[in-house]
Amino acid sequence: MSDKLNRGWRDLDQAERERLLDLASTIILSVAVVLTAFSAWQSTLWNGEQAQAYARASSARTQSNAALITATNQKNYDATSFANGIVEFFRGDQAAVEFFRQRLFRDEFKPAVEAWLALDPENNPDAPETPFEMPEYRNAKEEESKALSAQAEEELAYGDEANQHGDNYVLVTVFFAAVLFFTGIVTKFKSDSIRFASLAMASVALIGATVFMLTLPRLFQA
Repeated sequence: MSDKLNRGWRDLDQAERERLLDLASTIILSVAVVLTAFSAWQSTLWNGEQAQAYARASSARTQSNAALITATNQKNYDATSFANGIVEFFRGDQAAVEFFRQRLFRDEFKPAVEAWLALDPENNPDAPETPFEMPEYRNAKEEESKALSAQAEEELAYGDEANQHGDNYVLVTVFFAAVLFFTGIVTKFKSDSIRFASLAMASVALIGATVFMLTLPRLFQA
């Protein structure tokens, strides 16, 4: 088969050979230029995606820290109000105890206090020492802080992933640049064998880069 191709190639005149080589070079060059532009565009989009993900991660982390500070302050207040209220409880000042329960305890804290008092902690040795150990004790800001922290970690991981995708598209662009190089030097040589070798290397690089690019995720956004 190769012998037939070689004989057929030798049977062509020089002008026809030049025309076929130019045609092959033009096709490879055109495809490489288009795919280079596409991979560069994808790299830019993924870099933007990375920046946005890191910004969202930073914002979520800031909100998480703010929620944690609020939660800490609320828990400190719960501990202080409970300590003062329990003093009045053991002093037998029911009016003061009721005032704490109705007016000074936070709404989130009240269910835990009521559940704890229902266990008769004064006489029940199995009751928790404080209402803070009751399953009813919840702090919404603390839970919000944990959720925002998890969100920040997810956004950070996505940003790292987007960065890797952007780097991969840069690598693809480098391969396509090799295609452009090998295609561009075809006309610089007089030897047909060297020209074919350059076109072969350009074709291999083009196919390899294209296959690799097709395995990468793509973004389509303005």
